[in-house]
Amino acid sequence: MQSNFIVGNNKKYNFSDLVDIVEFEELLKSFYKATGIPNALVGANGEIIFQIGWIDACALFHRANNESSSQCKESNDELIQCVSHGKVTRALCKNGLYDYATPIIIEGEVLATLFLGQVLNEAPNMEFFKKQAQKFNYDEVKYLEAISLVPIVTKEEMESTMDCVVKMAQMLAKTGLSKIREIALEHNLHQTNQQKIQLNDILDFSPVAISWADVNGNIEYVNHKFTELFGYTLEDIPTIETWYKKAYSDLKYQEDDIKSWHEDILLSGKENKPMRTSQREVTILCKDGSERQVLVYISWLGEKCLANFNDITAHWKSELRNRAHDSMLEMVAKDSSLSDILNTIVKNIELEDSSSLCSVLLLSKDENHLLIGASPSLPEFYNNAINGTEIGLGVGSCGSAAFLAQRVIVEDIVNHEYWQPYKGLAQKAGLAACWSEPIISSTGKVLGTFAIYHKNPASPNSSDIERITFAANLAAIAIENRNARNELEHRAYSDYLTGLANRRYFIEQAELELSRSNRYETELSLIMLDIDFFKKINDTYGHNIGDLVLQKIADVSRTILRDIDIIGRIGGEEFAILLPQTSLEDSIKVAERLRIEISNASVLLENSEVTFTSSFGVVSASKSNIDNLLIKADKALYKAKESGRNRVCTFSE
Repeated sequence: MQSNFIVGNNKKYNFSDLVDIVEFEELLKSFYKATGIPNALVGANGEIIFQIGWIDACALFHRANNESSSQCKESNDELIQCVSHGKVTRALCKNGLYDYATPIIIEGEVLATLFLGQVLNEAPNMEFFKKQAQKFNYDEVKYLEAISLVPIVTKEEMESTMDCVVKMAQMLAKTGLSKIREIALEHNLHQTNQQKIQLNDILDFSPVAISWADVNGNIEYVNHKFTELFGYTLEDIPTIETWYKKAYSDLKYQEDDIKSWHEDILLSGKENKPMRTSQREVTILCKDGSERQVLVYISWLGEKCLANFNDITAHWKSELRNRAHDSMLEMVAKDSSLSDILNTIVKNIELEDSSSLCSVLLLSKDENHLLIGASPSLPEFYNNAINGTEIGLGVGSCGSAAFLAQRVIVEDIVNHEYWQPYKGLAQKAGLAACWSEPIISSTGKVLGTFAIYHKNPASPNSSDIERITFAANLAAIAIENRNARNELEHRAYSDYLTGLANRRYFIEQAELELSRSNRYETELSLIMLDIDFFKKINDTYGHNIGDLVLQKIADVSRTILRDIDIIGRIGGEEFAILLPQTSLEDSIKVAERLRIEISNASVLLENSEVTFTSSFGVVSASKSNIDNLLIKADKALYKAKESGRNRVCTFSE
């Protein structure tokens, strides 16, 4: 595989020539902070450009041991050998973790390979990792704790994430390549002008939109890419002044942002002086009424004013949406009002298309009406009139979309059957088209609608559909987060499957109880239990049945334990129970009762039932900390398993 390619004058370029590596590395550092997924960028010849993040399981154990480190290297070599063009490759490291890789390809050439890795696709098989610990002489407790912290990301989510990051890298590289080609093209143009070669023959094949004008502002040439991008031909824009009036139709934008730049361009040509600003990002109105965000580079070659136009609309929209998403999450985190959050979303979406007017309507508590959530750009009388509208088929675009739970596109309000009762109101507000997307929760429930209005009849293109879908999804996140904020706090402390305390919250509560016990010198005990042969249950009946077994044990435990007892799921099939004010003798009785009740429980299948047992380790606390208690309880649990399982054992030195 090649790591570079040729772009004019036989000069070779690699990934670092096209993309600012420092900024790209900072971007992936932010990605690591947000997801916890380590990543690396490797040149096609195998050189490491950068690598970010190591999980403890690899840094402290796998890589720290010569034998397991050798397994890591073998797995990495196999992954690199399997990497293929345009595909996400997944490999299971011999140490039990998954790595993903895919090449970054520009114009058919591989410039680098992106690696995401050190993850699990599902809850870890602790039996496997216990064997790893024994095989390589790791500290078993610390190693298993490190394994429990490995990010769990499904194969589909990893592939989607990898695809997104690689596309972003390729977009940045393409932008850099276009810039290099623009500079090379300008150089070639200067040379060909001196050699009296016809520029038209060269420029018409350029992938960059190009035009030039004389010192008097008369446009003499536009290439095919220019017309393809903006729709204008040379006959449409004979002068720079005509171009500015058509391309920058907003008078305030012309006066405040464009006029002085235009004058500086012409003056620098006439006086043969350098321009103050030769490059500028602008919004251009195309001939068909659409808008493009463009990076314009102006230079004078003799008496010719050469302009290159690099279309950055897709990148610009992506940045806008990322900012809208981040802004919404920040406002949610700061406990901003839902109204303020939705207004911010609406205004950000309107920025993508200055001709659009957007609104959010929320489903009422009775789920039969729509209420104004955010509608800053629509007339007040219109908002007042539609506030409280009953949903139903034929009730405009939004009432129908909420009723059907489907997107409703009305290209011409006056002539559409859904708008006949309301077309007079729409005409008074100057509205001619309305596209409405239902806002759907993660559970499939309609929360409201997101609408995009236009003042002229209009049908959406693929970009418009993508925009309204993104807006509705963003609004759904905001609404769900605001509606379920206690719920969110509960999830932060609970195990998603059993509803018991998760490992972090269990340890926090256990440390508080231990501190109280030490202070007042009261008795306290700890029980650890583990499901016997749980892997066999999963392998035989499937993980869904295994999940039901975990939930059944949680239910049985709730019926036996006291309100003051603290129970948590601290591993895949491992539970811990802290018993305040309980002696070792009494805690053994509790464990025995739990053992019997669990052995009598079952999960019903269609024609049979699944039974199961658990092993228990019990330890009494005496001026100890939670880490020591867990270690001792785990040793007692191990003794119970060694002794034949389905029994209770206590810790002894």
